[in-house]
Formats: sequence, structure tokens, C-alpha cells
Amino acid sequence: MRRPIQEASDQPGVPSPVEACRRGQASGEAATLPDTTRDERAPLFVVSPHLDDAVFGCAALLAVRPGAVVCTVFAGTPAAPQRQPWDQAAGFADSTAAMDERRREDERALAWCAARGVCLDFLDAQYGASPEVPALAEALAAQLARHAGAAPLLPLGLRHPDHRRVAAAWLALLRAGRIGACLVYEEAIHRAASDETRRRLAQLERAGLGITPLGVDWCPDREARRARGIKRRAVAAYASQLRAFGGTPLADLERPERYWRMEWRGATRCTT
Repeated sequence: MRRPIQEASDQPGVPSPVEACRRGQASGEAATLPDTTRDERAPLFVVSPHLDDAVFGCAALLAVRPGAVVCTVFAGTPAAPQRQPWDQAAGFADSTAAMDERRREDERALAWCAARGVCLDFLDAQYGASPEVPALAEALAAQLARHAGAAPLLPLGLRHPDHRRVAAAWLALLRAGRIGACLVYEEAIHRAASDETRRRLAQLERAGLGITPLGVDWCPDREARRARGIKRRAVAAYASQLRAFGGTPLADLERPERYWRMEWRGATRCTT
């Protein structure tokens, strides 16, 4: 018997895992994509909330799985230039200058990892109203369809409302059967908050996901000196963001990357 789950989101406007999976049903039936998550030779399709998250969280893995596609969700530029505190801390005069340079930084970083980028034009939360989760889910589904055969590697959804919104979108796709299983990465810097990762994993497990940690024996070359060196060089490409973050949080980038495999447990899928 399925456990009743009552869980509210802790981010205003972002659905909880249960709300997200219920909304996923509204998009209609679609063929389930093949499960490529167990094939270490499969190319990776990495979803990055912002222009740096995938490299900060996954660059060592990308270094040993060349040919990955990194899809950045919030890579749009506001039509009218804005002056926001984060962009100013990063050294930019306005949002146009910020996004232009951030895309260039991302290209340089991904080149170190032998990966290529795809940018969606949704706006970062600092620039105004956030997109609805169904719109994000449809955009991600379209990209996944274009990269059939790739293993989806998705953000856990830690702290930042943009990260939580992207996680709600992939969760809806998973629930609707539009992806059969996925790999999930822990977002660097955001994971540094006390107990953040444990709470998030517990939330997803209560919502009905089967969660399998992927230890050091999974793609073990990502722990080697070469992969770590590539990650340092790729991270250094994001000069503006390193400037904005400052010193202390950046120590987290040296910690080992962490991954999980997730899929719905059939007995606990939520229903409308």
C-alpha cells in the first residue's frame, strides 16, 4: 500500500516532489526513454541550472566521459539591461555584460572537459519572475529527445530556488515516464550548507524515489589526478563567478563529487 505523503515545498512557488510528480501526469502519455544510466559508455546529457553548476559539480566526471552535452537552463539575457547585486559583485556593469561574459566563460570551461553546451533562454531568478515548472519540464523533455541515447545527469536541487525549480521539472518528467531513470549530482557550494544534502535525499525518498548512491567504484577515473586537474582548470574559467562567491565557499569545490541513480519505486508512485 502506498504511503500517503503530505509535504510542502520549502521554496515559495516551487512544487514539492509530490506536487511535481502529480503535475507531470498532466502533460500526457509519452514513450519512456531507454534507461542508459547503467551504461558507463553512454554519453551524458547534463542539466545545469546556471552557467557554472555542471562544471562546479561534475567536471571530474565530464573529464572521463568526453562528449557530454551540458544544457544550461537559466542562460537567457533580460531584454532590458538590469543592474543586480550578484552581477555587480562579479564585476559587471549590467545583466547584458554579465550574461555575454558568462556564456564565454562556460564555453571555455566546457572545452577543458571535452563537452559542449546548449543554452536555454529562461531567466535567472535575480532578473524577475521565474518560469513555471511545466514549461521547464517541456523544454528539458525536448532537449532529452534531441539527445536520445544519452544518460540524463540532473541536479539534486539544493538551496537556490532556480535549482529547486529545475529539480521539480525533472521529477515531473520522471514521474510521467518520460525518463525511465536518471543520474543525479550534488551541486557544489550549495551542498556546503549544514545537512542540506541529507534533507534533500530524505525528501525525495519520501516522495517515492528509489535512490542508489554511486561510490568511488563508479567511473573510478574521476578520482584520478588527471580528472581533478582538468576540473581545476575548468573551474578557473569562471573568473567572474569565483569573484562573486569569494573565498570560503570555494573550498567546497575541492571536495569529491557525489552521484546517485534515481528511479520511481513502483509501489510508492503517487497518484492523483
